[in-house]
This record gives sequence, structure tokens and C-alpha cells, in this order.
Amino acid sequence: MAEQTGNTVMRGSLALTGAVAGLALWALFDVIPDLVTNARLVLFLVAGGCAFFGVLLALIGPVRLIPAVMAAAALSVVASLLLIWASFRYDLAETFLDTEHHVLAFAYMLAIAVPFVSAGLQEAGGWRQYDLLFDTSWTIVVRSAAALLFVAVVWGVVMLSDALLGLVGITAIDWLLEIDPVPWLLSGLALGLGLAIVHELSEFISPFLIIQLLRVLLPVLLLVLGIFILALPFRGLGGLFGGFSAAATLIAVSLAAITLITTAVHRDDDQAVEGYMVAMTKALALLMPVPALLALYAIWVRIGQYGLTPDRMAGLIAAAVVVIYALAYVGAVLGRDRWAARLRGANRWMALMTIAIAALWLTPVLNAERLSVASQVARAEAGVPPKELALWEMTHEWGRAGRAGLVRVLDLTDRPDHAELVEAVASARAAKSRWAYERGQDDLKIDSLDDIVPLRPEGVSLPVGAFDKLSERDRRQLHEACARTLPGGHPACVLVLADYDPLRPYPQAIVLFAPQDDRVRLLALDLRGDTLVARGAPVQPGAGSLTLLEPQSIIDVLEGRFEITPVPRNVLDIGGIRLMPQD
Repeated sequence: MAEQTGNTVMRGSLALTGAVAGLALWALFDVIPDLVTNARLVLFLVAGGCAFFGVLLALIGPVRLIPAVMAAAALSVVASLLLIWASFRYDLAETFLDTEHHVLAFAYMLAIAVPFVSAGLQEAGGWRQYDLLFDTSWTIVVRSAAALLFVAVVWGVVMLSDALLGLVGITAIDWLLEIDPVPWLLSGLALGLGLAIVHELSEFISPFLIIQLLRVLLPVLLLVLGIFILALPFRGLGGLFGGFSAAATLIAVSLAAITLITTAVHRDDDQAVEGYMVAMTKALALLMPVPALLALYAIWVRIGQYGLTPDRMAGLIAAAVVVIYALAYVGAVLGRDRWAARLRGANRWMALMTIAIAALWLTPVLNAERLSVASQVARAEAGVPPKELALWEMTHEWGRAGRAGLVRVLDLTDRPDHAELVEAVASARAAKSRWAYERGQDDLKIDSLDDIVPLRPEGVSLPVGAFDKLSERDRRQLHEACARTLPGGHPACVLVLADYDPLRPYPQAIVLFAPQDDRVRLLALDLRGDTLVARGAPVQPGAGSLTLLEPQSIIDVLEGRFEITPVPRNVLDIGGIRLMPQD
């Protein structure tokens, strides 16, 4: 009886907390912005309110109400003040919010800190106990997911009830939902009630099921990563440095490995994997440095080519973190005894380190805008052409540091192309979008592309002036792409001429070129007499959509790793990706 009464009280308190949270968030998003004119104060209130109620709902249940409220208030105030501090890098808070890195750092800092706070409140020194941290972290994940699922079910029932009553002319539910705070109130109430019920059934709704399911994936990831590493000597490293997406994939693989290894070693040795899974876990830990180091090197190469930007800085930090994780795991596995215990200790310290990094991202120590501007100004001082500088981003996306950097760029009066630089800065300031700025830079007259675009197969040639009838846009992008350099010193363009359709009286061509860092554009051309005529983009026979290519495909073609294959017409085969001109 006492237990049932306790459960009822818990349900009531959590449902009430959720309802208050829903109403408060409605007020913060819909009412406060109309009453408060100071945008940064609005940002502080909204961010602080979201943080407070998010942390509170994660803590309450395992933690008593009053300590949970105090901890949520302290954590949300600190995080929100850091966010406001970072916002002063920009004149307007609205512009600051357009750069998602700061909000992500804010959310990440809170999400990783909550398990430490919860464990510390549950038991003295609990934040240092890995078993309690492990249980708390996974319990928060499961509780939140189950509660959100319950919210979705509640809304499904509400909408079905409204539709059913609407069949007999009763619109009371629809009328209630049109009252602004009601949807917020209902969602908060359902979320709080869902959290309470999940907490009551913690013995039955356990993270153990999810952990067991994730463990099944460990051998799969080990196999895929092993194949990747074995294929590297044959495929080469060029494809890793042709686009930022390759580095992102490597980081994601490393994070997946961290997650699976963490589930394998569990909270203690009694719950950890046994038998052959121990060897697989160790093997995956030993292989982790390969994708982690390759990701770090890929981003480092990209920064060396194009300078630092906030995106690249975030990627560099993420890659550095997974490298440290990987090296810590290798050190733990290579030790003779208690390797799993050392790995768990590394997880705890790495989590604390990432919280610190997220906090530093919102301080001048890791001011991504300022550091990116310094990098771009250094490139300008080194004589990099204006079109290769991030002038539009400095003007419109990098806040006060970006505009100050433009002034420093304009002070480089000893550059021989200073007039062109001044014109580019003026164009960047006037353009409302990056696309408009890049289009505004398209005032260069391209006289000829003869002997500029590499031709394949070896020995083929084009008549003089064959490119002259292409559109100015295509010719300009081809010219700029060919002027760019890919890893290995190759130009970022190539044309493959062949009789793709033997029934046509003229040969056809497929052009691959990379006008930007991470994108390959394709053109299909007909060689009619002495002139190339554009026919749109190539297609893939039998494919629903065209596969996105990386700049590595251009390198493959230039180095001869392609075939002209009949299926049933001739197609350009680059590493298994087949292209042919449109019919």
C-alpha cells in the first residue's frame, strides 16, 4: 500500500513538473519575446528555461525534487551565461543563433554533465564511480526515449479522438487544442507522467536490452573496419582527402566504435562480455586509431589547403577527441591486467574533458570565429587569390571578428592584386547570399579552355575552340575547377571522350569537375563537328538517382583507373560507378 501511495505521489509530482515545464516553455517561446525587447535577455531566458526543465526532468525520479531543482538551476544558469558570453561575438543575437555550433556546444555540455550531476546527487562521490555513472547515463537515455514515445502515443490518441468525435459533430478537443498553451501543457504533462511510469518500472524497462542489442553490432563493425584497413593499401588515401564528408564518416565510425566498446565492457567485469567477444572488443579497440588518425589528417589537409573555418575547427576538435579516445583504448588494451577497468576510467575522464571543451567553445579560448579569421587573414597575407578567401563568410557569418578581419585584409596594400581584393570585399559586403557573391565574382572573361581541361583516355584530342560554345557559367566553373589542385597535384577536372553510343554519328564526352571543396559536378557533352554541345548531366543506367561522387573520382580517371564498358551501350566505369550521357 505504501509503495502504491509512493508511486501515485511520484506520478503526480512528475506530471505536475512536466505540465509546469510545458507552460513555462510556451511562455518563453510565445510570450516573452513580445514583452522583452532585449534580444540577449530573451536568449538567456529561453536557453536557461529549456536547460532548467530539461535537466530537471532528467534528474527527478532518481534524485529528490529539491536537490534536483537546485542542481538544474545551477547548471542551467552557468550554461546559459556561457552561451550569452559567446553571443557577444556578434552584433545581433539572431545572427549568433544562425551558427549552430554554439547551440550544439551548449546542448552537448548539458547532456554530458547531467549523468555526473545525477550520480553525485544520488551518492556522495558518485560522479567518480564508473558503475553508477554508467547506469545513470543509460537509464536517462532509456527513460527519455520511452517517455517521448509515450508523448507521441498520447498525441496519437488525442488526434484520433478528435477525428472520431468530429464524425458526430463534437469539436471540443479541436477547440481546446487551438488555445495556445494547451498543446504545450498536454505535451509536458504526458512527458512527466511517462518519466514517472518508466521510473516505477525501472526493474522491467532496463537499458540492458539496448546494450545487448548494441553488442551484437560490435563484430559487424569490426569486420567492416578490418576490410576498410586491408583495402587501404590497394585503394590509396586520395579518397580520404577529397571531401569533408570522408572525414565526417571516419569520425562517425570512431564514435560508433567507442559506443560499442563501452557497451562491451559495461559497468563492471561481472556484466562485461565474455569468451570470443573479449578478443573482438580488444581487436576493435586496437583498430580504432586508424579511422581516428585518418579523420584528423584529412581535416588537417583540408585546413592546409583552404584555411580554418568554424566548421573545420569543429571537425578538427572532434577528430582530435576521437584520436585521444583511440589512443587511450589502445593503452588500456595493451596493459597486462585490468584492461577493462582502465578503459572505463578513460571513458570517465574523456567525458569530463569533452564537457570542458564544449564550455571552452563558448569562451574566448576557443573562439572559432576569431581563429578562423586569423587563418584567412594569414592566407591573404601569403598572397592567396581573393576568390579562394572566405570573404563572404567573414562579412556575414563570422560576426565582429569577421568584419575586423576584412579591415586587416584591405590593409594589405602591398599585394599586386590589391584593387581586385578591394573589389572582392565590396562584392562580399553587398551580396545577400553566398550564391550571389560567387555569381558576382563571375566577371572574368574566359577566352579559351583549350589545353586546360585534361582529356582521357590518353591520346584523345579535341578540335581547337571545342569548348567555346558552352555556356559562360559552365566554362567559368570548368576554368576555376581546373585551376584548383587535388591531392597528388592533379587538377580538379577531367573530360572522358568516347563513343558511348555507337549508333550516334558523333562521339560524346563526360566531364567531371570539382568547383568546390566537397562537390563534383558532371556534364554530358556531344562533340558535333568541332564543337562541344551540353546535354545536361550524365545518368546511371538502371539507377533511380545519380550517385554523388567525391573528388577522388577525378583522380581515379586522371590516373587511368576507369573503363569504358558496354552494358549494353558503352558507359564510363569509375570504381563500380557507371555513367553515360543522357538519351
